[in-house]
Amino acid sequence: MGKKKESALHKKLSSELTLLIPQLDEEGLIFLIEQARVHLYNLEIDRFEAENELLSEEKTTKGSAKTTKGSSNLKKQEHVKANFRIEKSADGNNYNLISVGKWKLFNDEEMLSMVKIAQGPDSITEVATRLHLWLMRERPDTFGDLDIGDAHDPKMKELVTFLRHTFALKNEK
Repeated sequence: MGKKKESALHKKLSSELTLLIPQLDEEGLIFLIEQARVHLYNLEIDRFEAENELLSEEKTTKGSAKTTKGSSNLKKQEHVKANFRIEKSADGNNYNLISVGKWKLFNDEEMLSMVKIAQGPDSITEVATRLHLWLMRERPDTFGDLDIGDAHDPKMKELVTFLRHTFALKNEK
């Protein structure tokens, strides 16, 4: 696969980023790398969805019942349920959020923040968007580790529902 020709804007932005790198500490570099990985992952998902949509359209225009059935099977595979579960660590200070054999470790404070967001009064869609934003800001590594896409990924809604049903907040007075 050949490399795309860089636009003038791409070259300018790359140069600016290269100039900023020596000024960043390790934490800043880690943050930029995580953000870049999340962005690349989201681009890959968008590309995959566009290809599937194109394939689906091509199969639909052929009008064959067999291709329609194959297309619906493809959609079912895209939205594999996350089946979230939680395991508290032996010391009781951390939580492992587990999904389809993959896990992510959260401390008490992070888990409480996610539960507070999930327990919000708004619709699951709105809360999923807020939780996604929080994860992007605080724990962007979660997306790659648990195979969660953007805020519209059905797994985000599944996570909100899971957190709502698994945890209850005590009234703070």
